Amino acid sequence: MQASAQVTEFKKEGILHLRIHNGMVTNFAEAPDLYVGGMQLAWQYGVVPGRIRLGATGGIFYTNKQVQALTGPTASLLLKSFKAGEFGTAGNLHLSVEHLWGSEKQKLVGGGIHADVLNKLVLGLTTHYDYEWENWWIQTVIAIKLGKVKKPEREF
Repeated sequence: MQASAQVTEFKKEGILHLRIHNGMVTNFAEAPDLYVGGMQLAWQYGVVPGRIRLGATGGIFYTNKQVQALTGPTASLLLKSFKAGEFGTAGNLHLSVEHLWGSEKQKLVGGGIHADVLNKLVLGLTTHYDYEWENWWIQTVIAIKLGKVKKPEREF
């Protein structure tokens, strides 16, 4: 099998990202927008190689002058891989969906679009609707992959 034919994105293995997010909480009405920012750990496993990852996320965030927590399930769908010849891929574009529960009764559903660069750095834009407090969370995301990159085994 040639290297260019191998699945190099969304492999059947676990990955862990550290996400840093930053944005606003808004109801698009009379109340002023609130700043929101924080960090999350997101673990996912490739359940359909080359297409879908499922997992969980959890972390802390700051908004409304309080440090709070969020956790819940997450899924990603690969939209496009950017080929890099015999080296596999240089990155991908994928969608994410999440349902998150917060320590102050938040109930967020949403997701975003993300660009994965060199399987190490992820840049994204996310939108979540909090159906308990009836507001929107709009955030930018920067994530780094934690752990070592596995070296492919050579076939002789």
